[in-house]
Amino acid sequence: MKKIGIIIAVIVIIVGGAVGVLKWQQIWPFAPKEVVVKEAPPPEPPRFVEMDLMVIPVFSGDKVAATFQIKLKLETIGEENENKIMELMPRLNDIFLRDLYVFIPRLLRKNQNIDVPVIKSRLQLLADKLAGKGVIDSVLIQSLSDIQRN
Repeated sequence: MKKIGIIIAVIVIIVGGAVGVLKWQQIWPFAPKEVVVKEAPPPEPPRFVEMDLMVIPVFSGDKVAATFQIKLKLETIGEENENKIMELMPRLNDIFLRDLYVFIPRLLRKNQNIDVPVIKSRLQLLADKLAGKGVIDSVLIQSLSDIQRN
């Protein structure tokens, strides 16, 4: 009986040592798993929706003191967002014109010139409010021209 106990103890020590060596060498059952990295598809390029030219008159008394022309593009990602913007285009045009008609004269009284980043952020807030956050990624002001009247 004593011999069987010693034989079992030796076998356990040998098996334990073998498992330890296999684990340390990362062999057979302890080999690292191969990780298959799937390449992510490239991100979809942005889409640009061009808006009609907006003409905003600025009055001084009962006369037109200046006229501003603003050309905008709306940046979005995905065909679904582009279609939603196209559906909302008349409302976007209307909300932008109404806001700029009131805001530009106030901005001119305060600064004496047009601050493009302020207008851009204001239009972005209006676009997010109307279309929903994330539909219109950016409102791009392509051109802003000022026609002074005497």
